[in-house]
Amino acid sequence: MKRKILRWRDRKFIIPLRKALKSGISIERLSVSLALGITIGLIPLYGLTTLLVALIALSLRLNFVAMQVAHYMVHPLQIALLIPFFKIGEILLKNQDFSFTVHQYFHYIRTDFWGAMHELWLLNLSAVGVWLLISLPLFFGLYYSFHFTLRKYFPIPVRVRSGKN
Repeated sequence: MKRKILRWRDRKFIIPLRKALKSGISIERLSVSLALGITIGLIPLYGLTTLLVALIALSLRLNFVAMQVAHYMVHPLQIALLIPFFKIGEILLKNQDFSFTVHQYFHYIRTDFWGAMHELWLLNLSAVGVWLLISLPLFFGLYYSFHFTLRKYFPIPVRVRSGKN
């Protein structure tokens, strides 16, 4: 079982990281791509994060694939954090009573997206506000963690220059 997990980890994470680094992306840009992909992937606006990640990757010329993979990795966490973001946002704004489940929220969004946004705009806005409070510390923590880890486990060989010109 442990061997299967290691092969899955290598296939899904280690090998793509090595390929990205060998293709010429710097450790700094890869770290930014991964950290932004995760941070943006946690925005409590279900259904819009894929588009946001793509736009940011293209506009900043970051690694599109790394950002999308990082974004999709945290998708279950995004769903799990919806209710806490809503609850905290409700407390901060002293908003109306929050009384529906994640299942009901997704059903409402799937059946009538714009109606759900109209009805729940203040609740969604407060949840995004909570995300904004944690996004910068989260991004920088992730960036430095990825930067340290990539430098440690994927060192870039130093080229020795000869004295000849």
